[in-house]
Formats: sequence, structure tokens, C-alpha cells
Amino acid sequence: MKLNLISPKDNPLKYKEFRLFLLGHFISFVGSWIQQVAQVWLVYELTGSSSYLGVFTFFNAFPMLLLAFFSGALIDMFDRRKFLAVIVALASVPPFLLGLLTQFGVITFWKITFLAFLSGCFAAIDTPLRQVFISEIVPIKILVKAISFQSLSFNMARMVGPFIAGLILATGKVYPCFYLNAISFFPLFVFLVFFIKSKNNPNSQKGENKSKISIFEAIFYIKKRKNLLFVLLVVATFTFFGPGLMVLLPVIVKKFYHGGGKEFGFISSIVGIGAILGAISVIFRPNIENKLQNLRIATLLFCIAVLVISITRIWFLTLMAFVLIGFAFTNFFPVANSYVQENTPSEIRGRVMSLFVSSFLGIYPIGNLVAGLLADILPIPFILAVYSFILLMINFYLLTLARKQEESIIPDNEITK
Repeated sequence: MKLNLISPKDNPLKYKEFRLFLLGHFISFVGSWIQQVAQVWLVYELTGSSSYLGVFTFFNAFPMLLLAFFSGALIDMFDRRKFLAVIVALASVPPFLLGLLTQFGVITFWKITFLAFLSGCFAAIDTPLRQVFISEIVPIKILVKAISFQSLSFNMARMVGPFIAGLILATGKVYPCFYLNAISFFPLFVFLVFFIKSKNNPNSQKGENKSKISIFEAIFYIKKRKNLLFVLLVVATFTFFGPGLMVLLPVIVKKFYHGGGKEFGFISSIVGIGAILGAISVIFRPNIENKLQNLRIATLLFCIAVLVISITRIWFLTLMAFVLIGFAFTNFFPVANSYVQENTPSEIRGRVMSLFVSSFLGIYPIGNLVAGLLADILPIPFILAVYSFILLMINFYLLTLARKQEESIIPDNEITK
């Protein structure tokens, strides 16, 4: 397939607000990935148990399941730029406290878990809010490209952050990782307060209707657009059987290859490299006309990679499989994201995207918990093989249903009557 350069009129980078948002987004997520690697490794070092890893990641991501569903109403109610600035500022507090507790040697499993839960509460609002805010700083016609650039930024951070974390962990110290994360939120906060101005803010002109905003409007809309419902189920299934397995990564590194913190950080960065390649492939494609088929291919690639990891004990092949996993991630989630946003009116986009985030990050802790518990009673290769088979069967079936529903979509003007 021939790669085409992005034409100037379709390039979201020509907008100053988007460039600043992307830079702040990248810096904050470098910090987030540094902390994510460090705290998972710290939990495993403290407990030596994959079950505790599952419990920790469950509480870390559980707020997504608990709060993301309702956060969409807040996103559609308040000025999104100001609201995002407040959430970004508050999100810097838990990692700073975690750094202090770790530095002075008073950290425990449950203290880490509580602060991770608190960070998850802010992330439950921050994540869908960032997704929707992009539509306020770029024209809707280039939203897909903008989301792909955001995905590229996120996954570049996914490559850089774990690498930095691995270097820090190799020194035997963990707490600097948490301080770096706390500091990383500052640039985005400054950009939002002083430099970024919303161009398309639907909430600035509808103050009199704010009290009537309800999450059930989004549910009603999705009931009419069953293709969206099936895509949300596809995202939930992919998350449960896909990223949910990532909680086993420290166990795979130690038990399969007898590695340590450095290898753990390195292999996490390898996933980021694959994700960057996947995001670039999406950005430079002229058009993804059949997004459902793209989701089908991404699911297949992920399942192949997981099967390779379950079979091989060759380090190079394992690394290549994790590159393919990263590639599949960014050919799946950004495309699913743009599919949902393109098929949703702007006035309820915050609420619908909160459902998208719930089906993604809300399912993530459940997948982590189940995978962590299973790893204590079943062989890891067996878990990987079964997970990949189940994921392939379910998502291919759901995507077939979604394709059929596209042919009978109800026009928006009829839905909103």
C-alpha cells in the first residue's frame, strides 16, 4: 500500500492549539508510563504474587468502570478547557504523595493501591475529556487524523516512559519515577490555562440547559444506533482478553526469561515501538473507509502475537510478538474511537465517549484481576492460547453484526425527534 503525505488542509498540526495540546499530552503521558511501570514492579517486588498484581491493577483501573460512565454528563455540562485544566492539576497530587511515601520507606501494598485508586478517579474524567476536547480545537472533518496524532503521541510516550523507568529501576530506586510523573502534568496545565483556546465549544452557548443533561440520552442514542453498541462490545471484549493480559508481563519476564526491572521496562518499550508503527500506518493512510474490517484485522494480528508468546521461548521472537501487539493496539483503539465519534452528534459526544472509555478502561481492571488470579492456578501459556481463541471468535461475530446494522442506521434527525 502506498503511503501518501498528509495534505496541509487535512493536517491538524497546522493549528497552534492542537500542537500545544499534543505536546502537553505527550509530556504528561511520559510521566504516567514511568509511574505505571514503576508501581507495577514495586507491587511485584513487595508481594511476589501475580494475584496481588491482579488486585492492584483492578483497584487502579476500577474507577474507570465506576465513574467513566457518569463523567460524560460533566464533560457535556462544563467548559471543557477549564474543566480539563482543573482535573490535570488535581491528578498531580497522588503521584507526589506516592513518591514521598516510597522515598521515606513507609510504603505498603495497600497505600500504593489507595493512591492508584485516587489517580484512577481523576483519570476516569480526564481520559474521555481529552478525547472529546480534541473536537473543540480542530475541525470535525479532520478529527480522525487528530485522534491518530494523539494516539501517536500517547504511544511515543509509551515507548519513552517505560525505557526511562527501566533505567531508574536499574539504579535500585523507585521513588524518582513518581516525582517525575507529578511534574509531568505541569506543562499541559500551563498550556490549557494560558495558551489554548477552544474554537468549537458547544457548552458555552447552552448554559440554560445544563441541568437537563442526562447520561440516558447517550444510552437511548446507542440503542437506536446498534452498530455503535456492537462496536462498544467489541472494544470491551478486546480489552478484557487483550490489554487485560498485560498484567502478566512481569511474570512472563521473570518466569520465562529470568529477567528483572531493566528487561521489564525494555519489553514495555517494545510494545510502544509497535504502537508507534501502528499509529503511523493509520495517520498516513489516505482513508480508512471500512473501519469495521480494520478492527477485524487488528484483532487477528493481536491473537497471532499472543499465540507466538505462548509457544516460543526465544527472546527475539517474543520481542517481535510484542511489537505486533503494540501495532494491533493502535490499529484498533484509535479506529474504534473515531468510528464512535464520527457517528455521534457533538452535543452528546461527551456522554457517548464516556461509554466508550467505560468499555475500554472500565473493563481493563476486570481483565487484569481475572488474568492475575488465573495465573496462580493455570499455566500461563495455556491462558494466553485460550484467551486469543476466545477473543478471535467473539469479536469476529460482533463485527459481523455491526456491519449488518450499518445498513439500517436511523438518520440523526429522526433519532432526536
